[in-house]
Amino acid sequence: MSIKHKNATYLPATHSPVARLNPKLLYILLSLIPLCVFLNSLQSGFVYDDIGVIEDNYFIRSLQNIPKIFSKDYFHLANELSYRPIVTLTYFLDYAIWRLNPSGYHLTNVILHTINCFLLYAVVLRLVRMRPVALLSAVLFSMHPCVTEAVNAISYREDILATLFIFLSCLCLILSGKKVYYALSLLSYLLSLFSKETAIVMPLFILLWWIFFVRKRHPSFHPVREGTGSFPSASQLNGRESFSPAKSRWGRDFTNYFLGYILISIFYLIIRFIVLKNPLEASVGYLQGSIAINFMTMAKILASYVKLMFLPFHLSADYTIAPVLSIFDASFITSITLLVAVGFIIFKMITTTVSLHVLYRDRMYSVFMLCFFAALLPVLNIIPIGHIMADRYLYLPVAGFCTAISGLLLRGAITQFPVNKQEKFPVYNHNILSNYAFVIPLIAVICIFFTARTVLRNRDWQNEYIFWTKILSEQPQNYDAHNNLGSYFYKQGALDRAICELEEAVRLKKNYPEGHNSLGTMYIDKGLIDKAIAEYVEAVKYKPVFPQAYYNLGNACIKKGMVDDAIKFFGKAISQGMYNPQIFNNLGSAYMKKGMMDEAVAQYQRALSVYRDFAEVHSNLGYVYTEKGDLDRAMFELKEALRLQPSHANAHNNLGAVYCQQGLWDVALDEFMKAVRFDPKNASAHKNIGMIYFTKGDKQRAREHLLQMLKYDPNYLKDAGIYAIVSELGLLKD
Repeated sequence: MSIKHKNATYLPATHSPVARLNPKLLYILLSLIPLCVFLNSLQSGFVYDDIGVIEDNYFIRSLQNIPKIFSKDYFHLANELSYRPIVTLTYFLDYAIWRLNPSGYHLTNVILHTINCFLLYAVVLRLVRMRPVALLSAVLFSMHPCVTEAVNAISYREDILATLFIFLSCLCLILSGKKVYYALSLLSYLLSLFSKETAIVMPLFILLWWIFFVRKRHPSFHPVREGTGSFPSASQLNGRESFSPAKSRWGRDFTNYFLGYILISIFYLIIRFIVLKNPLEASVGYLQGSIAINFMTMAKILASYVKLMFLPFHLSADYTIAPVLSIFDASFITSITLLVAVGFIIFKMITTTVSLHVLYRDRMYSVFMLCFFAALLPVLNIIPIGHIMADRYLYLPVAGFCTAISGLLLRGAITQFPVNKQEKFPVYNHNILSNYAFVIPLIAVICIFFTARTVLRNRDWQNEYIFWTKILSEQPQNYDAHNNLGSYFYKQGALDRAICELEEAVRLKKNYPEGHNSLGTMYIDKGLIDKAIAEYVEAVKYKPVFPQAYYNLGNACIKKGMVDDAIKFFGKAISQGMYNPQIFNNLGSAYMKKGMMDEAVAQYQRALSVYRDFAEVHSNLGYVYTEKGDLDRAMFELKEALRLQPSHANAHNNLGAVYCQQGLWDVALDEFMKAVRFDPKNASAHKNIGMIYFTKGDKQRAREHLLQMLKYDPNYLKDAGIYAIVSELGLLKD
């Protein structure tokens, strides 16, 4: 028997056209919309943090490194500050399939986002029992412009994964009539935490639902569903239910709903901050060291997030936020006014008298809006974080917003909720459906607007140049953007333009360590070694824990012949957490220059422990073994280098040296010729070719190659034997 409100007038009803749709068509629709909206993102390359996390990350290139994810080595190997093993594991799988093809990584992000749309649809459908609301929620979520950063940036995949496991945990909790679903819910929650620590807000969602739809069902007694321990949806609360005393009910709810999640949270915190704490994780203070300024500024940012839900304009991957210094600041007053207005609306919807036939409808959507704010709690700088505002922080909150807006848009459609198992969906009447003449065009306009904004925003992530010039077009004083645009020009070989951008960056902010570090790298390529060293010194002055700057200092010292200083700086970079194979390779080469062959071998082996297929390291190991007279091991390492990289000029040159020691002069000459073919500026190979031709009596060819040697590296004249041959050939006169 249906329960109807005594004052309600019920008109002849019919089922919604959406409710009558074949579910398979809905699933196809939910698949196609996000794939179409983000189709142009598949053309993008590696941008922003993707370069360090994917392109320059040797750790993910070998599946043998996967066990290291679960050790303290994770932080310096994976280039991560927080412990997010699930995310790193997906990078391993992506590299195994796609190598360094960015389209594959972007496709993975789009697929994960599509899965989240399915999960949001399933969760809302189970809770609200209104298919049109569930469908519209998922559709709006799939195309909202504020999710573009998380979907387009491969290095921000943690937000997508954390949301995926939160949705899965909620869905399993709703289905938790069987213990296996409750266990799966807890497991999903744990996986969400190991994807991103902000997932710790998930129990707050459960608490909000419990407060507004379970605890307050009756002033003295509270509904308990018979025969199941599953978390009730709003519609289920309107059915036949037994009642139990409040204290008993609350204790049971705590055990059924919260205890498991609390224990999982405690377990995660122990792992995160005790067992696998990052020793180099730097603490960040409040804005300008003031709690008051921090509060006022974050209020402004929170209001900006609310505004972006409705008007997603001027989205940026690198916001420049001016701190609010006074309560009389216009931006603070405006922000507080907006937040108070939103809070008042939510309060009124929660506290209004509720009719049974709408079954807490407005309260339900208000709770989803509260979930929007709850999801933002970890990034509101309550515990200080590095970046106080970012679009990616909105990925999970957008789901709550879209559900609330969808419910409010379609709120006039419901006339009666299902109250028994035979009525799977609510019924609608023709008069109310006539209101769709306004609602449907409005929804269409919103969808078109969101889709257009998202497709355009995807284009901003196409490459580094478009990405950073877009930011500079809106924030000309953004020193980070100048720095990164300079790095882009450097990679393109436009050294002068790169230096111009970097000098502008450090002009805008003198105490900008990243800018000084990048500028030093540019000066290195210009041959201005002393200026480069001065910039690196400035970088570590402003940022004492800066391993990349110490690494660059070591490389600069090598170029100056200051090998002892180079070894010291390389060691400093390693002690600060730099653990990529390149630094161990360069440290090994520094030891080799000092004749410390055993120490060099040890560093090369450390490099290979991080990345087994590093051709440069195998080539250097081959050279060291050649110097030590271990020709068999030298031969093995050099052939391994050439297997990995057949065009490796130094490996060909070093292999030629091994053949020389074996008396195989013609084979050696062939390897030296390959070396200069792959690298015409290889002075060592030219020297070796010249020496072989000189030995054979072919002085003309010897003269040609020794001239090339002098052109690219005249330091070989310090060798008395080479000096004598060059003099005999009359090359010193030239």
